[in-house]
Amino acid sequence: MLRKLRLLILALALMPTAFVSGQKLLKKANKQFELKAYDLAIQNYIKTLTEFPENLESKVKLAESYRLTNRPLDAVAWYRKVVDLEIKPEYMLNYAHTLKKVGKYDEAGQMYMEYKKENPLVGEHFALSCDFAKHLLSEEEKYQLSLFGANTKASDFGVAFFENNVVFSSFNDVTKRLTSTNKSHVSKGVNRLYIAEGLRPDYRAKSMLLRGTLKDDENVGPMSYGPKSRLCAYTQNTFVNGHSFIGEDDVDMSIYVAEVDFNGDFKDAKPFTYNELGYSTGFPCLSFEGGTAMYFASNRPGGLGGFDLYVTYLRDGAWSYPENLGENVNTSGDEITPFFDGENLMFASDYHQGLGGYDVFITKAESGAWAYPENMGRGVNSPADDYFPSKSDLNKDIYFSSNRLGGRGKDDIYIASPTYRNELAQVSFDQEEENAFVPKAVSLADMNPFGQGEATLRNPNASSVNLSDATKVVKTQESQVRSTQVQESTNVSESVIMSPDTPPAAFKLPSAKPAGKSMVSLSNARKVAYGEIIKASTNVFFVQLAAIYSDNADVSGYKALSEYGNIYKVFKSSATKIRLGYYLDRNEAQQVLDKVRSRGFKDAFITYDALNTDQLELAISSGGASSDYYVSPEGASEYKIRLASYEDPIWFDVNQVKGIGQIEQWTKGGWTIFVLSGYKNLEEARRAQIKAINRGFTDADVVVDNNGILERMIQN
Repeated sequence: MLRKLRLLILALALMPTAFVSGQKLLKKANKQFELKAYDLAIQNYIKTLTEFPENLESKVKLAESYRLTNRPLDAVAWYRKVVDLEIKPEYMLNYAHTLKKVGKYDEAGQMYMEYKKENPLVGEHFALSCDFAKHLLSEEEKYQLSLFGANTKASDFGVAFFENNVVFSSFNDVTKRLTSTNKSHVSKGVNRLYIAEGLRPDYRAKSMLLRGTLKDDENVGPMSYGPKSRLCAYTQNTFVNGHSFIGEDDVDMSIYVAEVDFNGDFKDAKPFTYNELGYSTGFPCLSFEGGTAMYFASNRPGGLGGFDLYVTYLRDGAWSYPENLGENVNTSGDEITPFFDGENLMFASDYHQGLGGYDVFITKAESGAWAYPENMGRGVNSPADDYFPSKSDLNKDIYFSSNRLGGRGKDDIYIASPTYRNELAQVSFDQEEENAFVPKAVSLADMNPFGQGEATLRNPNASSVNLSDATKVVKTQESQVRSTQVQESTNVSESVIMSPDTPPAAFKLPSAKPAGKSMVSLSNARKVAYGEIIKASTNVFFVQLAAIYSDNADVSGYKALSEYGNIYKVFKSSATKIRLGYYLDRNEAQQVLDKVRSRGFKDAFITYDALNTDQLELAISSGGASSDYYVSPEGASEYKIRLASYEDPIWFDVNQVKGIGQIEQWTKGGWTIFVLSGYKNLEEARRAQIKAINRGFTDADVVVDNNGILERMIQN
């Protein structure tokens, strides 16, 4: 009993000593964390947790240290230990980002929705990005991927091209450095510029240092050579091997411009005029002949948030004041590592919808404005960080860096080569049938006038109809439509030839001389306009409301905004963009944007894009149809009149259907289908069909709009 009492007294005596020791370790680790010495911080947080296993601060900071050193699996393991505890919302968001980087999209989506309580716009944005990621991963890869032969076991990044050689940055040389923070030796990578012979060096080939050993070349890169120029630009950095290339408060990068030597080396380096004190400026890309334009990234004040992309121009020997590339390219996140080839701009972003950390995107300038960027898809992008895109003038290969699994080092350089597939082999049976029976559209002016007398309605689709795919429309007493699959009959063959001389039951029409053309199949057609005609693909202004990554985007939540214009679905970049518009004047679009944001849609923005009917679907009409042609009656049924199909809608004359019905424009596979609507019942639609035929639309046919799907009327 006495012995136990002595042990208890000894333990109590030692407790303050252990507590003080643990506090010292935690304080030391926090200081290292603050100085971005994350590798050292990890060691001391682990020691702290050995003595105090339940210390919340150590667990959170340990998870953050692993995240910032690109060790996401370790980070996730420690985040899991604290996710149910009281932690700051920013750590919750970082945990969700890390889950996404390791491909845990469902878990990440749940965490983003939890974070939505703190920040609805950001939480919703990234939750949708998880849906996008799963959708994108289901698509075929567009590129054949290969490892760059000169990769090392350290981080390699930032490819540039000098003549037929590749210049890149690497941490291959590792030196011992004495740090002033802890007076101990630590292994710290120093990145230098290397040059490899040829665009695809063999893995056995050794790359050479670009600069001589007597020159101060530490932490230089990435760099860029001006096309047909003796100019180059590079980043002076403080990157750490395997760590993130930028931080939230990064102030350590600056750009230098120099003169290129005959061997790709440089001299007479001068700091870029617009390096910003207290902020970072880096990742330059010289473009245009002579290197007279430079794109770069910076977190300077006045941007949209984080790092933005800027451009400056060399005029009379001086660089112009940098211009922000605008809200289509830049976001509240980070946009870095731009590369412009004179036509397309590639860059990396951690906010635009992607697969994980940074993804590579591509855009181009159209009519003086940048189009909304497209994700470059699987192959180039992965759940990990993908950045530093570049492209040689000598081939179509895209070079980029990534810290994905499967490489030789922490960051590796990859080469993505476009895959060329026989598109004809990918055509579905429906497309083959459509291509076989749809001739080119003709001008209505070329059609012959009608003859006299009586004749039956010529069926515009005199072709084989597969019974397993056909749909029958049955008229009920209440003039409602019910769609059922046609049952195979024992007295008909597997396919039935529908004769041009076989009319619908007990129905005759005035004679019309056939125009000799068939119509496009209606399956998968989309409505693009109501009460108006879109005849050309011209650039217009939209107010973009959201990007939704699912096959059936629900737009009902935006119905109230239809008073400002139509609500469109625009199918681009594996996403469905929800857009309001369209507007020919930027000022009008800005006025609408102000109203939209005042109604709670704070994430809306203006985009300038082509009014391309191939990518468009009218989701909600503003109701602004012209009464000069037809006003749809209340209680209009699903019955509509399909008029004609054209490769070029310019041939359609809307005046020829004035007063017959409400005009609708649909699209499918590059074809434009014109439809009339607004009829209360089948009988009214039939009368409108006769009028349309009498006015020159010899293939006019009654169809049924079954929840956005046009179906033919097929009789028993």
